[in-house]
This record gives sequence, C-alpha cells and structure tokens, in this order.
Amino acid sequence: MFILAKVLQALGIADVGFALYVGITQPHGMGKEYEFTGIGILVFLAGYIVEVLWARGRE
Repeated sequence: MFILAKVLQALGIADVGFALYVGITQPHGMGKEYEFTGIGILVFLAGYIVEVLWARGRE
C-alpha cells in the first residue's frame, strides 16, 4: 500500500509539472493548465490519503 501511495503522489506531481509545461508552451493553454493542475492535485491527495490511512492501520 505504501508503494501505491507514493506512486500516486509521484504521478500527481508529474501531472502538475506537465500542466506547467502546457501552460507555457501553448498560446491558449490556460484552461488546459488548470484542468491538468486540478487532476494532479486530486491524484496527489488520493496518494496522501492512502498513505495516512495505511500508516494508521499499522499502529
């Protein structure tokens, strides 16, 4: 479970980085940038929640 949580967090960070790339390189990419950023944040938070719940279950 810990590895799944960390993979989700890494994917979330990578998606936010991709959103930054899209926002910089596309002339009208601001809407897509917000969309990718939101998805990245949600994926990262899902990984964080899985990590916290896994840690609480091990106590």
